[in-house]
Amino acid sequence: MRNSLYFKGLRLWVQGLLLLALRWAQLKGGFDPETGLARQSVPGIVLAVIVLLLAAAEAALCFRLPGGKGSYPCCFRPMESPDLPLLAAGSLLLGIGSFLLAAAGLRGGGLSTLAIATAAAGIAAAAGILLFAKQTRSGEGRVFPLLPSMLFSVLFLLLVYLPQESNPVLARYYLPVLAAALIACAFYQLTGFSCREASMRWFVFFGDLAVPVSLAALADSTENWGQMLAFAGCAMVLTVFLLLRRAEPLPEPAVETPEETAK
Repeated sequence: MRNSLYFKGLRLWVQGLLLLALRWAQLKGGFDPETGLARQSVPGIVLAVIVLLLAAAEAALCFRLPGGKGSYPCCFRPMESPDLPLLAAGSLLLGIGSFLLAAAGLRGGGLSTLAIATAAAGIAAAAGILLFAKQTRSGEGRVFPLLPSMLFSVLFLLLVYLPQESNPVLARYYLPVLAAALIACAFYQLTGFSCREASMRWFVFFGDLAVPVSLAALADSTENWGQMLAFAGCAMVLTVFLLLRRAEPLPEPAVETPEETAK
């Protein structure tokens, strides 16, 4: 089972590299250099079709998973030594990317305050993810260390979208905005497991899409290293938690009612 999950993680990254190559080709020749308007682009069309097919395939696969809400210990296996380097690398990329976002915000600009807030949340998220990993190894796994990652993902979505909100060329910016939105949904579900308010079905759906689409969005971030590293870090972190999920969630412990406690 563990080998099949690692194969699935490799599959997501292969999908992401394919989407990255298509997006790179689209950005190189799919837009008029003078007006910025979109041209008829085979890589762009193929990219959009593949993203839609991946979403449909993930929806079909994920609806085979249990739809009820579950807790983290029952839905994920304990973190082991092979999982830690990738999680640490993803957290490091997220932290460095957030630091670069803060540096860009300090240099000024229309969204400097949002950039600094996003950077602060990202640095806290990187530290919180590592703290959460340490807690889960000791059998705890509280919700508080993951809250910064949920806050970061929302601010990051705004930071990616707001500079493009008046751009009439949807093809120019839809992919990074979609990637940031999927990351926000995936981190929301991941955080919810710590308080038994998330569904494995939806976490896998959003996570399986967030990883390849985030890798594809790297092509849009070649001039923004902070954004690029943040996308890469989030993809790595989500990959680790997707690999940690159990094939069959364990039964949830019974919750004692006040009457049973009194007895």
